[in-house]
Amino acid sequence: MKRMRSAGALFILILCTGFMLDCPAYAATIGSKYKNTVTAARETVWKAITSGHGTGATVAVMDNGRIIYSEGIGVADREKNRPVDRNTRFNIASTSKMFAATAVLLLVDDGKVKLDEGVAKYVPEFTMKDPRYKKITVRMLFNHSSGLPGSSDFCGYAGEYNIHELMLDRLKDSWLKHDPGAMSIYCNDGFTLAEMIVEKVSGKKYIDFLRRRVFKPLGMKNTGPNVGEIKSANVAEYYDPKTGKKYPREVVKVYGAGGLSSTAEDLCRFGDSFSGKGKRILSAASLREILRTQPTLFSGKLKDYQMMSEFGWDYSNLRGYREKGIQVLAKGGNSPFYSTNLQVIPERRIVVALSISGQNSGEMLTRPILDALMEDKGIMAAKENIARKPADPQPFPPEFLNYAGLYTNDSSVVRIELDKGNNKVSATPLSRNAKPFTLIYRNGYFHNAERDVNFYFTTVEGNSYLAAHAMAPFGADMLTYQKLEEVKNPVSLKTDMNGKTWLVRNAQPYISTDQNVFVVSSSVYKELPGYVDLGGIKKIENAEYASIAATSFRDQSALFLLDRSGETWAKVGIYLYSPAESAPIAASGPNRLAIKKDGWNEWLKINKGALVRMEIPRNGRVLIVRADAILFDSIVDSGEFYAPAGSYVFCAGAPGDVFAIHAR
Repeated sequence: MKRMRSAGALFILILCTGFMLDCPAYAATIGSKYKNTVTAARETVWKAITSGHGTGATVAVMDNGRIIYSEGIGVADREKNRPVDRNTRFNIASTSKMFAATAVLLLVDDGKVKLDEGVAKYVPEFTMKDPRYKKITVRMLFNHSSGLPGSSDFCGYAGEYNIHELMLDRLKDSWLKHDPGAMSIYCNDGFTLAEMIVEKVSGKKYIDFLRRRVFKPLGMKNTGPNVGEIKSANVAEYYDPKTGKKYPREVVKVYGAGGLSSTAEDLCRFGDSFSGKGKRILSAASLREILRTQPTLFSGKLKDYQMMSEFGWDYSNLRGYREKGIQVLAKGGNSPFYSTNLQVIPERRIVVALSISGQNSGEMLTRPILDALMEDKGIMAAKENIARKPADPQPFPPEFLNYAGLYTNDSSVVRIELDKGNNKVSATPLSRNAKPFTLIYRNGYFHNAERDVNFYFTTVEGNSYLAAHAMAPFGADMLTYQKLEEVKNPVSLKTDMNGKTWLVRNAQPYISTDQNVFVVSSSVYKELPGYVDLGGIKKIENAEYASIAATSFRDQSALFLLDRSGETWAKVGIYLYSPAESAPIAASGPNRLAIKKDGWNEWLKINKGALVRMEIPRNGRVLIVRADAILFDSIVDSGEFYAPAGSYVFCAGAPGDVFAIHAR
């Protein structure tokens, strides 16, 4: 009888341990021991959802190898009234990069890959016009120091394309932004190359390699390709926050850079593998490698710690924690539809993971949970918000006046002026997508009162920068603007680029509208001879080519001008553009557009506002767009629609597809 009771008690204990959050006794323990953690998780996520920045989320917290809190919050599918639960899948975007890092280190453990060997040795198809590409090592892919231009990918609703071919085709005509190993600048293409290394060396498809070597050993039953490619019913659907419209499931083909889906619990299991104390898949040597800083030649040349100098992680040195000797590693991810963040403290086996459907800062959502957990465990005290009176403006050193000039970042150009009399910096935008700002000099920094951020000027390796100090939420220093050099003998491109509108011609029918590539404009500035602005500022090298000028920022592309059927087209990154003035004007009545054998997108310009009705082939796509907005999308919209004057009709399909656009 006693033996029977003991066996029954053991069975109940196992049941509660396996489904610990469904066990009332354990839930009560959680409520008392981790009260701040649970409260922070629920309040943070619900605030994001109720403010219109998400629909549903999954959150999990692991302490000492046990998941002590896991919850689905919000709705996964409104139509079916299906809530998010602990097994609901979300796309994890760039958090996928840590799986690529792990996969390559597994091959290092197998003796098949060396981190300081050239990437071209493992992927011989990888070539560039810039001969320095041969010096890019495997290690440089993971600390973002390869110098590759940026991203050769897009998100969409289908997957009928080869992302490896797309990237290799772009890179063969590209130049590096800087010498390999010089500095860390976030780069997606490096992780697509890492994915290719895994396939080349292992002889297996990347996803199959992960299933066998990562997912299965760690018990990750709800992790795999993106939600658009799996057939699971339990997926968090995406709803546009402004319109409430449900979009098709998102496909992200760059598995190594951002194409996986998972749950918060599975991400916790993955994060715990880096502790070396539970289930682990990497050798001790590879664990040391993935946890240590991976410095570049630029590292340590700002006033404080910089991000991206890690083996795949966003950071491994978090202000507030590092002062207490605690290493926090984190990797976030954002796609057009989802946001994810993973925080790991390996030494203490603490992991926090969160995914949400919507555009958010995963870091801002996850950090309060981690802070609350550390408070619950008595490791760190709750942060106090202490109001401080700003210091009075102070004179800045006269040598700072040399930093005045024209600056650029990843998308805009500003004129920076230093006012010695008022001890301030003023930035006046040249490009429309920049905002003016003012900085007041106090205590060694130029302070922005609106954002409560300190900035400073610095020169590194001959380049001058405006950098942000201890930028929230990371507590790291970041480059915000780079000074542009004066071109002594400026040249011009062969076509007038000022105020010119361009229309994309090679966008796939299933591309996400969040890509912002459909209607773009180019500009030149009289204050900046020798440069052109189209998808970022570029230095004009000759009549047909402009090189990357923002060499210290992510996702940059050179500009090529090409001859197509008697017109000058532009190529920026993976996209081709034709001049908007050559688009036919929509006539009253039926307008028929056929996709020709080259597959290029077709366009109509709406000169006068009109009601538009469309006949669309089965797999075709129609958008009504302006430079600043998507007005109609046949993926989610239907019926007659009013197209205002100055808008454009975009048609994408297969060769031979015919579109009928009726305007009245």
